[in-house]
Amino acid sequence: GGDDCYSDLRPTSNYLGVESSIPAVKMVEKVEKLALPCLPVGEGPHWQEDLQALLFVDVFAKKLRRHFINTGRSQELYLDDGDSATFVSMVIPVEDDPELMVVALGKNLSVVRWSVDDPNIHTTKPKVLHTTTDHRFNDAKCDPQGRLWAGTMCPLDDKGKPLEYNNCSLYKFDHDLVCTSWVKKVTLSNGMTWSHDRKSFYYIDTVAEAIYHFDYDDEAGSISNQRVLLNYPEAGLQDQRPDGMTTDVDGNLWVACFGGRQVICVDPKEAKVIRKIAIPSKNVTSVCWGGKDYSTLYVTSGTLRTTPEERAAYPSSGGTFAVTGLGTKGTPPINYKVNLDKLK
Repeated sequence: GGDDCYSDLRPTSNYLGVESSIPAVKMVEKVEKLALPCLPVGEGPHWQEDLQALLFVDVFAKKLRRHFINTGRSQELYLDDGDSATFVSMVIPVEDDPELMVVALGKNLSVVRWSVDDPNIHTTKPKVLHTTTDHRFNDAKCDPQGRLWAGTMCPLDDKGKPLEYNNCSLYKFDHDLVCTSWVKKVTLSNGMTWSHDRKSFYYIDTVAEAIYHFDYDDEAGSISNQRVLLNYPEAGLQDQRPDGMTTDVDGNLWVACFGGRQVICVDPKEAKVIRKIAIPSKNVTSVCWGGKDYSTLYVTSGTLRTTPEERAAYPSSGGTFAVTGLGTKGTPPINYKVNLDKLK
C-alpha cells in the first residue's frame, strides 16, 4: 500500500428525466478513495457511530483498521495469535463494551480489546471463544436482536477456485455464545442482511453465484425456506461474483461485486438489479452505510488476483471508498449483544 495508489476519481452523473414542468432531477453520486493504503483484501466494514469511524479488516495482514472520518486519524491493530491463523475475516464490536471486538481468525472466533487511546499502531493477543471444525470462518453479521451469524468457507487454490465444495456452513451464536448450524452445504459463505420488517434474511454463497432469500423469525432467531433471489449469471453478471451486502432504508440490497468493478443495488421485491455504481477497483469486497446520517456507502476492495496491467489501469485498486449522493441511506449497524461474563 501507500500513496502510489491514490488517483483522482471523477463523480459519475445520472440524469433522471421527468416529463413535466418540473426541472429534471439531477442525481450525482460521487466515489472518493479514503486516505488509506491499498490492500490485498479489505473486508467487513462496520460503522462505529460514537467514534464516527469506519472499522474493517485487513485480511492478509491479520490487522483491524479504524479510520476516523472527521479527523483523518487511522489506527491499526495487529492480532498476534501465535501464527495459528493466516487471515482475519471479520470484526464486530460488542454492544455493552464497544472496546471489545469479536473477530474471526482462521478457525477461531475470538475477542480482543481495542481502545481509541491505544497507539495508532498496536498489537494484541486475541482470546479464543469458539473453534470451528470447518476450514475457516469468513463473513459475519448480527441480526436485529444482536445475535451473531458467522459463515465458514472451503479452502481455495491460488486462482481462487475451491479445492472442496459444499462442506461449510452458516452458524448462529446466541447471546450466550451457544452455536447452532442453519445452512449446510455452503462453499464460500459471504454477505448477510435482514429486511426492516424482520421477516426476511438475505445471504450469499459466493461460489454458488447467488443471493438467497430466507424467511426469518426474529423472536426465535431462526431461518427457513431457502430460495434463490438473484442468480448472477442469469442476471447478466457472468464475469463477477456476489460478496458483501447491506440494506438501505427503502429495503433494497447493496451488493459488492468481486471481479465486477461495481456495487449493484437489488430490489428484492422484484428480484432484479435496479442500479449499478462503478467502483475503480476490480475486486469489490464489501459495503456498509455510515457517516453522520448514514447516507455514505463505504466500500472495501482488494488487489488480490489482479494483474499488474489491471492495477495500472485502476490505480485505486484495493482502496477503501466513500460513495455519496446516492439519494438513499442506511440504518445503524447492530453490534453483538452477548453475555459479557462469557467473554471473560
